[in-house]
Amino acid sequence: MAGIITLSGLTCCKHTAVSSGEEVRSSIPVTVSTVRTQQMITYHELSGTSTFLFKATIKAPVTGYVESMEINPGDAIEKNQLLFKIKTKEATAIINDTLNNLNFSGIVNVRTTAAGLISSIDHPKGDYVAEGDQLCQIAFPESLVFVLDVPFELAGTISLNTPCEVVLPDSQVIKGIIKSHLSSMSSSSQTERFIVKLNKHKNLPENLVGKIKIVKESVKTAVCLPKTCILTDETIQSFWVMKLINDSLAVKVPVITGISDEKYIQIITPVFSASDFFLTSGNYGLGDTAYVKVIKSTLNEQ
Repeated sequence: MAGIITLSGLTCCKHTAVSSGEEVRSSIPVTVSTVRTQQMITYHELSGTSTFLFKATIKAPVTGYVESMEINPGDAIEKNQLLFKIKTKEATAIINDTLNNLNFSGIVNVRTTAAGLISSIDHPKGDYVAEGDQLCQIAFPESLVFVLDVPFELAGTISLNTPCEVVLPDSQVIKGIIKSHLSSMSSSSQTERFIVKLNKHKNLPENLVGKIKIVKESVKTAVCLPKTCILTDETIQSFWVMKLINDSLAVKVPVITGISDEKYIQIITPVFSASDFFLTSGNYGLGDTAYVKVIKSTLNEQ
């Protein structure tokens, strides 16, 4: 009987030892991915505001009163279209004289000499205007550009005739080119101004704020990893990845990174192969080596 009890005790101890070993070697569930080779581009992203580069000012040819206004702000007008009727000051004086029977209207028609858009009206019906007063402004839609505001310290990196992209608030993207450099700076923001001309005419309102994207750096064949693979310390000075060396063990590998986009980061060193696997999740907080269990493998499309 004593022999049976002793054997049972040994068996129990053996099971306990195995269980403890399994807890020490417990595996962390992770997902993995591989490197991919692609073109990587980084951009300067700056603010730009739409404006009509050329506008025409319509002025009163005589002194008098605005008899009628044939336009409204925002109207598209044709060449030689009637804009205003002005009754001269003399005609108003004669008509108001009950002792004068002269049939004199004194109406002067004001027409435009070019097609465009009415951007502003300065004198509505009934207003008194002197000769030379501004009646309205006409904007020429084909002269629409974006004025790019560039911080002074970045102005030296912007070159004329450089292609760029204009991203509108609705995420629409329009191709453009940096055409000229204005000689004045914005006093409030201390930015230099460049003119961005659109490659294709687009009907857009004035003072629309868009994002101007200019290529900062480009690498045609960059070896890169998903951003979720890259780990760093509190100072964001050192970077590393957790690389699988077999189906259950991952090790820490320091890396030097290059440029990045929304999803990927370029790996400059060391050189990895397409058959290497790297942890994309479950990698945070791991030591230099860790036992893992791969639950999903995401292969990057080349």
